[in-house]
Amino acid sequence: MTIKAGHGIGLLLTFVLIALILLVVLPLGGGWLYALLVNTIVGFIVIFLVNAIFGLGIKYDLLVLIFVAVFGLLAVAVLIILNLLGVNWAYNPNSGKRQEKE
Repeated sequence: MTIKAGHGIGLLLTFVLIALILLVVLPLGGGWLYALLVNTIVGFIVIFLVNAIFGLGIKYDLLVLIFVAVFGLLAVAVLIILNLLGVNWAYNPNSGKRQEKE
């Protein structure tokens, strides 16, 4: 099994590291912020594992990472369903350019 890594892996690891630092710095008294951080970390881990194990090809761009950071596991479920339905939201810089005939 080969895991394809690009620039998105570094961005994903940065978000996970920031979330883990906040988790350690914040008091462990429970509360909604603690639950959101745990949901975010679990969401990042699950999207990485699902993408690596099943090879779905979900790209780790900024939009996907913010979506998972805010909504956690719910965002992962929505992204997997959209990917299975064939929805591709990745930016293609050549999509708006006209092809010139030679």
